[in-house]
Amino acid sequence: MVTAFGVVLVAAIVWMSGPGARWVLENLDGVPVGGATGLSGRDLAAALDAVRGRVLAVATGLAALPALFYAGRIARRMFRLREQGHVTGRYDKAVEQFGNPEAPVRIAGLYALEQLAQDTPALRQTIVDVICAYLRMPYTPPTEQSRNRKRRAGRDAYEERQVRLTAQRILATHLRHDPEPRHPGRSSRAAPGRRYWPGLRFDLSGATLVDFDVRDCHIGYTDFIGATFNGDTRFSGATFAGIADFAGATFTGNADFYNAVFTGEARFSGVTFNGDVWFAWSTFASDADFRNATFTGIAAFSDVTFSTGAGFSEATFAGGARFSRAVFNGDALFHMASFAVTATFFQSTFAGNALFSHAAFTGNVRFNKATGLEYAKLAQVRVLSGPKHKVHWPMAWREVPDGRGGRTVRLATGVSADSTTTEDEAAAQDQGV
Repeated sequence: MVTAFGVVLVAAIVWMSGPGARWVLENLDGVPVGGATGLSGRDLAAALDAVRGRVLAVATGLAALPALFYAGRIARRMFRLREQGHVTGRYDKAVEQFGNPEAPVRIAGLYALEQLAQDTPALRQTIVDVICAYLRMPYTPPTEQSRNRKRRAGRDAYEERQVRLTAQRILATHLRHDPEPRHPGRSSRAAPGRRYWPGLRFDLSGATLVDFDVRDCHIGYTDFIGATFNGDTRFSGATFAGIADFAGATFTGNADFYNAVFTGEARFSGVTFNGDVWFAWSTFASDADFRNATFTGIAAFSDVTFSTGAGFSEATFAGGARFSRAVFNGDALFHMASFAVTATFFQSTFAGNALFSHAAFTGNVRFNKATGLEYAKLAQVRVLSGPKHKVHWPMAWREVPDGRGGRTVRLATGVSADSTTTEDEAAAQDQGV
């Protein structure tokens, strides 16, 4: 474009050196030339020179435009390079601090990265990847026995715990929508909404997380495959906007998913919950996969909505399994599941296929007022509950001998009510669920 402009400008100057000046004088300036009343001789020559002078002045100004254009572009390029160099310098310095043996220096590096991500949205995913990579590094949490031991050379486990807690808090801070300012007229560090970083992916596969707390956070695609959650873990009120993959993860303490929302697939296959876990009032908008999961403590799924499939095949419930008022809108798969203490499905709703074949019930069984189980699959269900246990099957099921000295359940036909359960019994059975 600039080259074409130069060609046109040169052509115009050449034209003005010839007949162009006279044309401008006659047609633009309106000065008569020749004849009895027009300019001629020296007067005409002077007028033409004046026209050429004006045009040359304009051409000189126009000729400077490309130079100004290039100068401006170079200035912008130099500014961007300086900015990139400044950002790169901040990033490199912060990352270098991660290798420092002193915990305060590593913490300072985390805060430096956080501020850089806040200032530079284009770098947020990169910085989140760096923080997640740090949390994926091998780490053994300290024990009470090691608290009084003499500190060894290298990183101290207690100090490293503080570094990791800081990293986790930084991630959680920017996964929450900012609340409205308490004092609208007062300036704040960041405008409402600025501290929330949307659309990020989190790879914490194999990470060691300590007292992980992301309550009320809005989380995109998340990879917790094989992660270890030490201490108590809090996901209550969280929204998982993408796939939430916890396959093979281990929770050493209690895990709280109360009122969580899973909009994508929830993958908990092979997960070990060593403490109590609460999913009460949670919503699974897509498939929920708990195959081969181990629930050592209480597994609370009361008032949960499973919008599509719910898979608990081969799951082990070593504590109480609570599914009171749960709604299974898709298939409910409890094939080969093991209920060791209590299996409570009081007022649960099964709208799809219910598969309990090869399941084992060892303790109390409570299916009071559960609906949609008239066609459940019950092949080779094992009933191992003793005489001291309270057992209440759905009205469409009947407990019978299995022909091998044990007991099982079969579908009953023509049964209109569960005469073994009163309203008072049902209320008493649901206490604590």
